[in-house]
Amino acid sequence: MKMKNNSKFKISQALILAAGYGKRMQPLTLKTPKPLIKLLNKPLISYILDQLIINKINNCFINSHYLYRDINKYIKKFQKQNSSPKIFISYEKDVLDTGGAIKNLDNVIMDEPLIVLNGDSIIFKTTSLNPLDELIFNFKAKKMDALLLLDDYKNAIGYEGKGDFIFENRNLPSTIYREPNIMKNSYAFTGWQILNPKLLNNINKDKFSLNHFYDKAIDNKRLWAIKNKNKWIHIGTIQALKQSEEWLKRIRK
Repeated sequence: MKMKNNSKFKISQALILAAGYGKRMQPLTLKTPKPLIKLLNKPLISYILDQLIINKINNCFINSHYLYRDINKYIKKFQKQNSSPKIFISYEKDVLDTGGAIKNLDNVIMDEPLIVLNGDSIIFKTTSLNPLDELIFNFKAKKMDALLLLDDYKNAIGYEGKGDFIFENRNLPSTIYREPNIMKNSYAFTGWQILNPKLLNNINKDKFSLNHFYDKAIDNKRLWAIKNKNKWIHIGTIQALKQSEEWLKRIRK
């Protein structure tokens, strides 16, 4: 793993989580990895890569496992058409979960912030605010271990939960916490975040969820969040895919 050079501070690296099996989207995912499932004739991962291009992210890591050769093939084609960001595929022989995926990266700069995006979570710009740019603007490494993008999920597509985190303050960004038995005023995690990857070295496991990291950050008042102001789509089921296609067709008329 690389260490930071002395150049001016800039968030320049991102990870797209893409190693999952997509079992809830079968039969579509029996022969196609979920990141390559198409939303209006465009692979899901391509929408996310577009955001990285818009925000001029230099390096993109994609973890892979299930049907990884298909992802490799698509990325090679994508890179021929797009020289930036430079994309590194991180193959996992066994799925390492969200935290383990980061520790497994070979070329990531561990003492620089890392953007982490779920491969099935797309945020469409429906306001004047660029969603990823807003996340980058609000991240302050000195006081934040991670900054999450949360959504009130009332207008989201595909989210089936009842919220994940609660804001401690009205002024944003704010520290956040979890209260499993209290869902009132709870916000959903969009799967978009910026974190300090170096801190994951403190976790003595190769396979682990980022939830372990969040719990410690909450205890130290270092887990922060802002609210999403754009349209969040979580494509975890075939129904969510259909609803997303219907919504996209409506707004593109």
